[in-house]
This record gives sequence, C-alpha cells and structure tokens, in this order.
Amino acid sequence: PWKSVASSADGTKLAAVAYGGQIYTSADAGITWVARESARDWWSVASSSDGTKLAAVNYTGQIHTSTDSGASWMTRMTDANRPWSGIASSSDGTKLAAVVSGGQLYTSTDSGATWVPHFMEAWSSIAMSGDGTKLAAVSNDDRIYTSTDSGATWTARESRRYWTSVTSSSDGTRLAAVVSAGQIFTSIDSGVTWTARENSRAWSSIAMSSD
Repeated sequence: PWKSVASSADGTKLAAVAYGGQIYTSADAGITWVARESARDWWSVASSSDGTKLAAVNYTGQIHTSTDSGASWMTRMTDANRPWSGIASSSDGTKLAAVVSGGQLYTSTDSGATWVPHFMEAWSSIAMSGDGTKLAAVSNDDRIYTSTDSGATWTARESRRYWTSVTSSSDGTRLAAVVSAGQIFTSIDSGVTWTARENSRAWSSIAMSSD
C-alpha cells in the first residue's frame, strides 16, 4: 500500500514509503530497491535536491530523517505520536515543514533537529519552495494557506474545499492543488489568485517541474 514517493532533482535517487511497510530507496532511477528502516504506517516522504537528505512521516508515530540517502534514520519529535499527513523539504534539506491531520503545522530550520509548532487545521498536504521561504499547505476541511516568510505568518487563500494535495515550483511562484471530487487549481502568483482547471474527479495527488 504505497503512500508517497520522492525524487532527487536528477531523478536517479528515489524514496518511497508504504503504509504498514518499510521505506524503500533506489539509487538507479528505480531499477533496484533497498528496504530501509522498520515497518511503520509511513504516509509521506520528502527529499533534498541531491537525494542525500530524506524526511518521512509515520501516520501513527513520528518524523524520521536521514542524511545518507536513507541508509540510516533518526527519529524526531519523540514527545508524542501524531497522525502526520505530509512533509516537505527545501532543496538543501535544512528547512522542513510537516503537517498533522487534525493537528498543528510544524517547521524546522535545522534538518529536523528542532521544530516550531504553528496553528491547527485538518492538514492533508504541504509544499515548499527550493529555498524554504515560500510554503503552501492545504486542509481537507478548509482552505489553502500560504506563507512567504518560512512559515512565520500565514494567509488563507481560495475557498473552503476538500483539498488533498499541493505542489510548488522551485521559486514558489507557481502552485498547483487538487480537490477530491473537485478540480485542479493553479496559481502563478504564489497563491494569491487561483484558476480552476480540468474536470471534477477524485484527485489525490499532484506534482510539478522545477519551473
């Protein structure tokens, strides 16, 4: 039951997570795979642009990070288990942002060593620009929220919908988000305005090129 996959910028290093299974990594663009870490309820994974720094969240547990392309992992946020639903990384892997379903949004500026909590929502997905300054997060019971100061402040965007996924260009100006039983929405101004695209479908995930 695969839940999420992340890629290095050149596509050679991949990391995929399975709910109730392990983390799997590939160093040859997916031809061969190695099982990593333990069997957990993995939900989302993020990667630095070079594929060396990885971060994954366990829906019934904690955040885990790696600095060696997934060979070894460290457990973060050990104070309590949370239903983590998404995680995003800056290009260099130093800035991270993770969201809890029906909980808070958290940001880190030290590769996951420490975390700062932010406000609560029914979070389903989060995306980050390459430098980590621009963020976009979506709630499956509310709106799109954007930040231009690494998560210090947030602005609610668009309308209340069942948002399931959001993605960002590397500079954070172009965003795309999808609604379950709704449409695809795109923005070219860092989330200030949005345009509905395509038809209503059961959208669950979306991805975007760097530009």
